[in-house]
Amino acid sequence: MRIATLANASVGHTRRWVRWFRSRGHEVRTWSLERPIEGFDSERLPSLPLPGALRYPLAAPDLANALARYQPDLVDAHFVPNYGLLGVLSGRRPLSVTAWGSDLLVSGPRDPLQRARAHFVLSRADLVLADAENLAVAARALGAVPSRTYTIPWGVDLARFHPAGEREPGLLISTRMHEPIYDLPTMIAGVAPVLARHPEVRLVVAGDGSLRSELERLAARLLPSGRVRFVGRLSSEALAQWLARAEIYLSASRSDSTSVSLLEALACGAVPVVSDIPGNREWVSDGIDAQLFSPGNPVSLRNALERALEDPEWRERARRIGRHIVEERADSDHNMGRIEALFATLARGDRAR
Repeated sequence: MRIATLANASVGHTRRWVRWFRSRGHEVRTWSLERPIEGFDSERLPSLPLPGALRYPLAAPDLANALARYQPDLVDAHFVPNYGLLGVLSGRRPLSVTAWGSDLLVSGPRDPLQRARAHFVLSRADLVLADAENLAVAARALGAVPSRTYTIPWGVDLARFHPAGEREPGLLISTRMHEPIYDLPTMIAGVAPVLARHPEVRLVVAGDGSLRSELERLAARLLPSGRVRFVGRLSSEALAQWLARAEIYLSASRSDSTSVSLLEALACGAVPVVSDIPGNREWVSDGIDAQLFSPGNPVSLRNALERALEDPEWRERARRIGRHIVEERADSDHNMGRIEALFATLARGDRAR
């Protein structure tokens, strides 16, 4: 197939997605308003210094001209309000739109303009992909045609993310980006009394984002000296190594569809202590393979973390259950193959079904 992917080229998810389809022999060209991350080739669309509601639609004429030259079999747009809208405005069909979570779960419900824009896009898409059922429900409520809407988690590379070697006793890890939706301040505040009580426990914070400096200052103020380390954005290989060493994976996210970070932790055996939100409950169960806590509540996080740390036998059971879950439901090759088959159906001129 000849695929035109419209997505933010500055994020790792886009690069992984495109590389998978290229590895299958498809011709994939990517168009983006954002500058690509290192090692990822994409074609830059004009980006004026305007709000996103204007910036993306204004790029539509340039994109339409580029697609007329490329003649793709399929347009593959990611994130509903910006590239989904751009895909519709380009006038090319068939069009697949992939929701990423916050575009529908956070912005859509509270913003009338976002709701109208999402309906405009989703109702016109030939295929709508969601990586969690709560996201698919939101998409259908915002106009996606039910028969064209599929729940398929992207999954993880199980050959890369797996248990390996000895774990470091008391090692906690967070791998979420440093942005408000992931609520790292609650995570830091909840961890603080646990580190004070357990001298062997330490925290590694991976990732980056707009709040990094603020979070580093908060950690320096609340956490014991020398017991927290910010390691920045990691390669997939380095991330897998950290997760395989960690005893506990932490996430205080206030909203998620299927969290790839959670799946990576489950695959590597880092036991989840995560916020009690629908996206997480689609994958883990409180007291079975994870400890859940109330979103935004540091005391609830602290109590959940203490429960996880105090019972090594439970942690071992949880690790086995978690690995089984991702092997059964989150093998990226298998799940991406399902998406590839849907794309092929559209490329042949049929509706996905």
